[in-house]
Amino acid sequence: MTEVYLSRLLLDLTQPEVRRNLSDIYQLHRTILSAFPQALAGTSARQHFGVLYRVESIAQTPLQIRLLVQSTSAPDWSRLPATFFAPPLDERGNPSIRRIDNDYTRITAGAQFFFRLRANPTRRLSNRASEREDRLAGKRVALLREEEQLVWLERKGAQHGFRLLKTHLHPEIPAVQVARQGTDRGKRRTMDNRDIMPLTFGATLFTGFLEVTDANRFRTTLIEGIGSGKAFGFGLLSIAGSSNELSGPLPTS
Repeated sequence: MTEVYLSRLLLDLTQPEVRRNLSDIYQLHRTILSAFPQALAGTSARQHFGVLYRVESIAQTPLQIRLLVQSTSAPDWSRLPATFFAPPLDERGNPSIRRIDNDYTRITAGAQFFFRLRANPTRRLSNRASEREDRLAGKRVALLREEEQLVWLERKGAQHGFRLLKTHLHPEIPAVQVARQGTDRGKRRTMDNRDIMPLTFGATLFTGFLEVTDANRFRTTLIEGIGSGKAFGFGLLSIAGSSNELSGPLPTS
């Protein structure tokens, strides 16, 4: 199986450069990729190194932020300024890196996990001008209602080898909490380098319970992520069993 690394970085929110990165998703994307070698020309560095990441707040330490980065190549976090890093919270140090692909290989169909996913649920509008305005035809739009977001997640599960477990009291309701996290923004230059293009992604945090239906597809999903916006902090599916932590500190760290 492909090597998979999980890094945990505790960032110091008192540092202006950290706050600048967190306020611009494109800048954070570039900072994270700076820990990896140069990719071949014409190749997406994020895809080449299998990079997925998620930013999480830490309730106990409000002046720190947790950045989880999964990759298929080992990163070199010494390339980031030392001032980025907050004091370590535990014996794992900061930053910490560990291999998790052996954990993934043990996953079997029928296994149940607690999961966390920060996603950008969207749908693509019809290209037929008769159905909508031309300016929106073929564009992706955010799904804002909780019911739509849950349907989106259930559909992704069917595609990616898992199903959402249901609540005991209401078997028709998925055992999933849905939390809107506002809008992530950034800016980048256009391909011709002439203009600045704004970036806007609606963020939703899903937490709940799932069951694996297809182990091979599920393992691929853990490595490749779910949905759009993977370059900007979306799509990393983290799981944990009742006793074994697999890909990230769930529910707390």
